[in-house]
Amino acid sequence: MSKTQRNLEDRLEAHPELKEHLLGLLDLAESGIESADQVEELTVDGIKGLGRQVIQDWAEQQEEAKSRALQEENTSVSANGKKTSVDDNPRGNRH
Repeated sequence: MSKTQRNLEDRLEAHPELKEHLLGLLDLAESGIESADQVEELTVDGIKGLGRQVIQDWAEQQEEAKSRALQEENTSVSANGKKTSVDDNPRGNRH
């Protein structure tokens, strides 16, 4: 098995929903459906589903990356001895 094939397999394993959409399209290409219209309709639906899944996976990765960046920033601020909580009474006034 070539490095490119293995890399593709590894990447698809990291995105199981995308893998399922792609396998569905491959199944369609290998199907015994005799109507071109039906194959076309199913292909278009499959590509739309694949596109939605790509966008969802992308959005999840963006969210995870931003979350990690914020956690690292907060850890950095805490490690530098900066305050991480809000002082409810900054002037020392008593109620």
